[in-house]
Amino acid sequence: MRTFKVITLAMMGLFLVNCDNSKPTVNNIKEQVQQTSSMVSDKVAELYEQTKSATQDALNNLKDGNYSLAQDAIIKGLNLRLPLDVDQNSTLVDVTKGNDIISYKYDLKGITKEGFQVENNQKNILNGLRALYCSKNATTNAIKLVFPNGASHNYYLNGEKVLTLDLKPGDCDSK
Repeated sequence: MRTFKVITLAMMGLFLVNCDNSKPTVNNIKEQVQQTSSMVSDKVAELYEQTKSATQDALNNLKDGNYSLAQDAIIKGLNLRLPLDVDQNSTLVDVTKGNDIISYKYDLKGITKEGFQVENNQKNILNGLRALYCSKNATTNAIKLVFPNGASHNYYLNGEKVLTLDLKPGDCDSK
């Protein structure tokens, strides 16, 4: 989970840096990416440490065959730490479940809808999310077990959903 969030947040940071229409220099972009990656890593490490017990509770419930209880434990553990500022432009505000899918809701600010919906940026974010989701990290493996139908990342700007990126365990087979 920690690795998943680090990559997700880092990709989000990279995406947000690339949405600026002011044509910054390569050095400015590299510096912004390094700052964002550092902030993201710190936030994810903090969240991961705080939700370890919820993940363990979920795995214990899963061993007992209680998928719903395992899902509830993960959702509860994550929501206790929200809202979580991912970077200066995005905040993770809610985590929910439905149909064995974990759904993340992000609020965006300081970005245009059009900039966020650039196909290349979406591909970059999705590739980063997929790499994290398909990693062999114990936490991401636990999330895939508890939510067998995948994960949905939903991005909102001024209350309007501007992007949804979905991942399923089968997406890891095509890596």
